[in-house]
Amino acid sequence: MGKQRTKRRAATAMPAAEVAAPQAPASPWRAFVLGNALGLAVSPLIRFIAAFPLGFAIVLLSAGWLVGPARLVDAWRFHAYSASTDGRIVDSWLAIDFDAAAQGDKGNWAGPARATHCAVVAYDGEWGQPIRRAFCGNRINVHGEETLPLLVDDATMAPGIPFAMPRDERGFAIPQIRVGEAESAWLKSHPPFSGFDARASPTAWDALRRRLDRPLDAAIAGWATVPPAFPLAFDPRDPGTAMPAAYVASRRDPGNGGASLVGLLPLAGGVWLWLRGMALLMGGVPALAMRFAAVVPLLLLPWWGERMPHALARVQPQVAEIVGDMLADIDVTGRLVASSPDAAQLAHGGERLVWRVGDGAYADTLAPIDWGTPPPPAGTDAAVHALAARASQHVATLAPAQRARLFERLADDKEAGRYGAGTLFLPAAVESAYSADRSGDERRAAERFLDAWVTQPVDEPSPYEAGYAGRIDLLRPLVDVPDVTIANRARWIVERAHAPR
Repeated sequence: MGKQRTKRRAATAMPAAEVAAPQAPASPWRAFVLGNALGLAVSPLIRFIAAFPLGFAIVLLSAGWLVGPARLVDAWRFHAYSASTDGRIVDSWLAIDFDAAAQGDKGNWAGPARATHCAVVAYDGEWGQPIRRAFCGNRINVHGEETLPLLVDDATMAPGIPFAMPRDERGFAIPQIRVGEAESAWLKSHPPFSGFDARASPTAWDALRRRLDRPLDAAIAGWATVPPAFPLAFDPRDPGTAMPAAYVASRRDPGNGGASLVGLLPLAGGVWLWLRGMALLMGGVPALAMRFAAVVPLLLLPWWGERMPHALARVQPQVAEIVGDMLADIDVTGRLVASSPDAAQLAHGGERLVWRVGDGAYADTLAPIDWGTPPPPAGTDAAVHALAARASQHVATLAPAQRARLFERLADDKEAGRYGAGTLFLPAAVESAYSADRSGDERRAAERFLDAWVTQPVDEPSPYEAGYAGRIDLLRPLVDVPDVTIANRARWIVERAHAPR
């Protein structure tokens, strides 16, 4: 009986034993595939979450550095800058940059774009050998394409630090823009944002070239003033590290100790957020490697400030763009990057847009004029009158048929939205249109140009333009011409210019 019970118990126990038997191990390839699939699914979310503490950390660290330690470092660094000299700008340009990859197919490229004035300055060095040093100033928000002319005309690259475009043999300014390869490729492959005829400007690149083709402004800028001197300060023991005198003067005073201590608060907050963000981003990395990757960038804080948004873009592009905008607003007027000429922003590579008076669309109207030597600088209004006088002298030397063709071309330019030359020819056109001794074709062509010039849309002079009063002076004779329509339109422009604003 005992043996039978034992057999029965063993028989009933067999299924339990079979169930408890160890299972065959899962395939390692299956675990690998499942693990990576889960990582790929979760990593975008982790990067997105980690980007926020990292982004705010970058802002706090940059602000804290500028308010506190940077002041002390600059004061110590520039204490020995006791020597001074005047340099001269030998090359200059406006560097345009934006994130072409993040831009995608968005239209308004100028919204997120930044513009930086850069100049190569030459000055006398030790033993009379010239030294060249490059400076790139404030990074300015472009905001919109309509602000680009103001950026090109800006007379400073930072507070107290002069800037001027190069001059040609006639004394005219030569505006120059440099654009990176990725940005220029984007501009050449996308239509302009708005306000341009697609037939005249099929791409954003064409629209940019056309918008800044303003020969009258370049001529006024060249004839109104002489290129400014570029005051420099340097350490007599190391002349090759000269800096703009105004920049050195502003950095020699570290401020009071309280202001420097204030910088410790955002620095501490930035370090805490940075470590938390890196721990979240690198959660699967060994602790020692994670600490190394997190601490090294903190030790390089003085050098990576502007570059970190680009690194953050690899983690989360949208957050990086916001952080980049915030950094650009932290120290708008205090940025100045000094380097060798070859290391300046867009010193090499990319593409260049250069405008010379009389090139391109204005080759038929402005290029044939013998401008002679520039008159002594006497201000922007005097420059307008001098330029118009040279244009009138040129027109007087032409045959009647040539004058008729010139005025026809000027009328066509106005109707096509090309306003860069017409202002200078207004006095000559009035003379041709209403002089009894001129041929009928010449008089009709001149009157057609005058009528087109005051017909909407009108290139009405702006108080913000160089030579504003001089431009109005050239319009004033049109108020008294026999053609009532032209006179009334001109009177409206002139009276509006003198009305309170």
